[in-house]
Amino acid sequence: MRTRAVTVAAAVLVVVLAAVALVFASSGPAECGPIAGGADGVAVQLRYVDIGDRQLTFTFGPSSTSDVFGVPRFELAFHKTTPPPELDTGSRRLDVAFHGASGFNPDLTPSYRGSSLLVPSHPGVLREAAVTQDSAALLSWRLMLQRSECPTVTTNSYVWGKSPRVQVTIAFGQRAWITVEHPATYVGAPVLAPMFVAGRGFVPRSKLYVRLGDQDLDPAEADGEGRIETSMFVPKMLPGIYELSVTDDSGRRATYRLLVTDEL
Repeated sequence: MRTRAVTVAAAVLVVVLAAVALVFASSGPAECGPIAGGADGVAVQLRYVDIGDRQLTFTFGPSSTSDVFGVPRFELAFHKTTPPPELDTGSRRLDVAFHGASGFNPDLTPSYRGSSLLVPSHPGVLREAAVTQDSAALLSWRLMLQRSECPTVTTNSYVWGKSPRVQVTIAFGQRAWITVEHPATYVGAPVLAPMFVAGRGFVPRSKLYVRLGDQDLDPAEADGEGRIETSMFVPKMLPGIYELSVTDDSGRRATYRLLVTDEL
C-alpha cells in the first residue's frame, strides 16, 4: 500500500549531488564540492539512524514546537586536520550538521533512542558514526571513513499511518538505498507485524522485487522518481537477523539488515 509523501520545501526535493566537482590529486585525498541542502526555519526531531557499510540515513519526525516541517538545513564538510604522515592510516572524518534538529523532545525526553555511536555490521567505506553535538537546535554527527571519498546525499519524505517523516541519506558508491520502519524499531520487528519500506535510487517506474532472507515478499513498483514506499507484514519465520533486499528490473539493489523477533 502506497502512502502520499508529506509536503516539504521545494528546495529539498531534489537530489543533492555531493560531487559537484571532483578533483583528485595524485597523492592527496579527494576534494568534494559544497554539500548542503534543506531549508531554514524547520524544526524536527531525530527518530532513527540507520547505518550500513556504504550508507547512513537520518530519519526525522515533526517537533511540537513548530508547524513547519520538512528537511532541516544541513551541511557536510570533511575535517581539515590530518595527522602527521607516520600516523596517517588513510581514514578521513566527515562532519554533518543539522540546523533546527534535536534528538530530544521539547520536554527533554529522547526522540532518538538509538546508540550515540554506530558501527556497521560489515566493514566498508563507512567505519562508524557518532553524535558530537545536540544542543541549541543544532545536531551534529561525525562520520569516520576508511578512505577519502565524496558522498552522494539524497533527501526523501513519506508518511506511515499518521506519522510524517523526512530523511537525509549519505551514500558512498551506492545508487539505491532503503530503510524499514515498524512499531518496535529499536528492539526488532515481531513476526506478523506491519513494516514500512522506504527508499530511493531505483529505475523510475520499474518493478521492484522484495525479499526477506529466503522468502519472496509482495513486489512493489518504483514511482516516477525511483522511490519505493510500500507496507507489508513480517512473514512467519524463526527469530534472527535477516537481509531485506529490494531489486529493480535493471539489477539495481538495496539491502537492509532486519532483526526479526517472536510474535507480540
